[in-house]
Amino acid sequence: MKQILATFPLRNFLRVFALVTAVSATSCSKDPAVDGELHGDMLRFAVAEADGWNTQLRCGAAGSEEKSAASPENVAEVFSLRGENPADTLFLHASVADGIAAPYPNVQTDRLQTRATPVETGTFYDSFGVLASVYTGTWSEDSCLPDYMYDVEVTEASSWTTSYYWPGAGRNIRFFAYAPYGGQGIVLSDKTSAGTPSITYTVPTAVADQQDLLVAATSGMAGNTAAAAPLSFAHALTAVRFTTGDDMMSGRITKITLKGVYGSGSHTMGSDSWNGYGATTDFSQTLAATVDGSADQEITPVAATFMMLPQTLPSGASIEVVYTDDLTSTQRTLTASIAGSQWPMGRTVTYRISTSSIVITPTFTVMAPADFTYAGGSENYSVTSYAAVSRPGDATRTVPVAWTAEFVEDDGSGGYNVIARPEWLTAFTASGNGGTSATSFSATIAAQTGVTSNSHNETLKMAASVSGTYDLSTSGGTTAMRTANCYVINAPGQYSLPLVYGNAIKDGGTNASAYTSQSSGTYVLKTFVNHLDAAITDPYIYNNAGCTPLDAVLVWQDEENLVTNVRLSSDKHSLTFDVPQATIKQGNAIVAVRDTDSRIMWSWHIWVTDYELGSDVRTVTNYQGIAYKMMPVNIGWCDAETTTYDARSVKVRFTQAETGAMQVITLTQASHSVVNFGNQPYFQFGRKDPMLAGIRNASGSTVDKGCYSDGYAFDKSGTGKVAIGVSIQHPHIFYNYGSSSIYDWCATSYSNLWSGDNTVTTANDNAVVKTIYDPSPVGYHLPSSNAFTGFTYNGSNVFGSSYFGSRFNSPYTSTTDFTDNFGWEFYCNKMTGEGSYDTAGGTIFFPASGYRSYSAGTVNNVGSLGYFWSAVPYSTSYGRSLSFRSSYIYPLSINYRSDGFVVRPVQE
Repeated sequence: MKQILATFPLRNFLRVFALVTAVSATSCSKDPAVDGELHGDMLRFAVAEADGWNTQLRCGAAGSEEKSAASPENVAEVFSLRGENPADTLFLHASVADGIAAPYPNVQTDRLQTRATPVETGTFYDSFGVLASVYTGTWSEDSCLPDYMYDVEVTEASSWTTSYYWPGAGRNIRFFAYAPYGGQGIVLSDKTSAGTPSITYTVPTAVADQQDLLVAATSGMAGNTAAAAPLSFAHALTAVRFTTGDDMMSGRITKITLKGVYGSGSHTMGSDSWNGYGATTDFSQTLAATVDGSADQEITPVAATFMMLPQTLPSGASIEVVYTDDLTSTQRTLTASIAGSQWPMGRTVTYRISTSSIVITPTFTVMAPADFTYAGGSENYSVTSYAAVSRPGDATRTVPVAWTAEFVEDDGSGGYNVIARPEWLTAFTASGNGGTSATSFSATIAAQTGVTSNSHNETLKMAASVSGTYDLSTSGGTTAMRTANCYVINAPGQYSLPLVYGNAIKDGGTNASAYTSQSSGTYVLKTFVNHLDAAITDPYIYNNAGCTPLDAVLVWQDEENLVTNVRLSSDKHSLTFDVPQATIKQGNAIVAVRDTDSRIMWSWHIWVTDYELGSDVRTVTNYQGIAYKMMPVNIGWCDAETTTYDARSVKVRFTQAETGAMQVITLTQASHSVVNFGNQPYFQFGRKDPMLAGIRNASGSTVDKGCYSDGYAFDKSGTGKVAIGVSIQHPHIFYNYGSSSIYDWCATSYSNLWSGDNTVTTANDNAVVKTIYDPSPVGYHLPSSNAFTGFTYNGSNVFGSSYFGSRFNSPYTSTTDFTDNFGWEFYCNKMTGEGSYDTAGGTIFFPASGYRSYSAGTVNNVGSLGYFWSAVPYSTSYGRSLSFRSSYIYPLSINYRSDGFVVRPVQE
């Protein structure tokens, strides 16, 4: 159904009044002005012409969008038109179609429309009348009055403008409308009559004065809706038409009379029936219809359609036809009783006059195929096409009827233009012989071509370059110096960072706690060491013995030309590099400073991302009730591309050969989007250096992300149990556990590498003292070991795929949610009990990022497993972590220190 939007701003009307009394749960005012000031937004309507009340009687196919009015919905019966001579007999074949129908498709007319022409969306009246009732509470048929708007004319000539407003909050409103406004024979129920308004209608005697009566009624709407009030106009009458049928002798029909039918009655607006009929009357029209013997010629043109009251035709109702055949030139007046038959509301009754009593009842059903996926393939559609042929006294015969199909597109005027078959529809059967049962045919569609894009990369490319040389430790000179091992970049330009060990400078001064522990013990590193395994004595690298800078280098990067022109400043106190606008995208790089022996003295992680540090921080409360402010993504996170497959479709019009019946179906290839899995680097327990990310390829396998280097390509096969200084000199090497326990990359399994004063191995919420080996950016550090306990109902490890909705603190309801999203979405607030959730804090997503193996350095299980380090160890072999897959969540997991896991930092 087409819809015409007409805006009705109700200007220049603002009633000011006082509230004089309290109202009950249901209250309808005689004048809404007594209830308070009406100062809502201006009313406007969305107007549409509907297709008829009795849609349940449609016989269209599932999946079909539209059918021609030439397809009879129901062949009611055959009536005999008899004259004084029994030989003078014609036959009326009555059919009923949904809606107030246009002619059969092969009936041609070029007559101008007149008053009796059935109204469609494109020929809607110039005006209509509106009634409205304003009330509080619920609608009451006993008290609500249509007195807010009563028979108000809304015209196209005035740009659909009236002077009314929405009544405002606390009130409801219902609208009732009819068209044409002030039409002949229309009488509305009184303004003081409670309940739904009604129309008493008397059909004008002259067919030329009969109009298509349209009625609309809304349900109750809030008085502050401030949107288009929908008026869906339905046809309230029955259209009665006459055409020629099969085997009609040539001649002239000069008059048709509907005799003894009800001519007046009442209709409750919005209902699907009429009542209160008056006396019967006759309706006739004089014609000059010449018929040549062919079927489906108009006898009563569309402009002369009888617009009659819906009714069960009373006793004595009949049709009288004055007919002169060409063969004998004899004029005959023929009469057929139609008493007891139905004229349904909102439908078209067509009487086909024939010299034969043969009734042909076609069946034409097209079942559309299921939507095709973006990958293409074949789906079946079916066609049932036959006709039942009957004649009084003879057995009914059923015969197949051939059909054809063609591809069409909307012509913008409610019709279709024929088009060529689209190339992507590679196989389709466009004709058939018909049959009494459904015959299946196959349609084949080619795979759609995807378009890959990355909105995050586009954001970076559009970002304005930083001006001058941007000092990452001072936010471009706007803050006191704060250093870290990871610096975040959001725009192209030239950058610098000071040659400082990790976070050894904080708020412009020395941060000695970052490299000097206040604790002691066997596994406490009292003073942190540099690349020479010598104790660090000063935050600035070049102020330590044997640490004279020679040059700066790019170690590796996971996107080509992400970082370029790595160099030292002229005083060799800073490292400088460029991020070109032409090649900027999400990615990670390692830059380093070397000593005079070309050994790497220290390296820094450069994370290029459109994520702005400090934004969208999630407050996560653990089982112990401690709140942690977590970064919403992992360190180094890069969102992957999205591949979009657009939907496409084509309409197919099927036509039954003998009857002209039509059905239109749509072949649709659904749209599809594939959000590829993102990635981030891994970290070994206690190391600052990012290890190359793993990615999930198109086949679902886990592989290394690309690596670009001029001499320090990522190496996953390093033999472990090395000194800290060795690992600092080789930030590109993943060290395994050395093929012997303890399972650590480091020769000494310190307990405080990521939390400077830590001496314990228990799960705890102790404050983390960020160290120079922490891989987190400025303002963040590794989380405490209890940080993730809020992700299960009791703070402990939970295993079992039956615990969705009970023990996993997640909105997920099944493993499918996990596999569809490649990770867990957790509620930020802890559970209040088993199966009891607190959703007020929102959610936080943890991707199943996989890991690098402690023994071989290979990347595994991206998309199915997730591991996230905390700051403290479990033992000399194990670090504490969060681990999960679709069937379990372990917030207190333990794993080998030489494993490579991701890091989700928290704010300091």
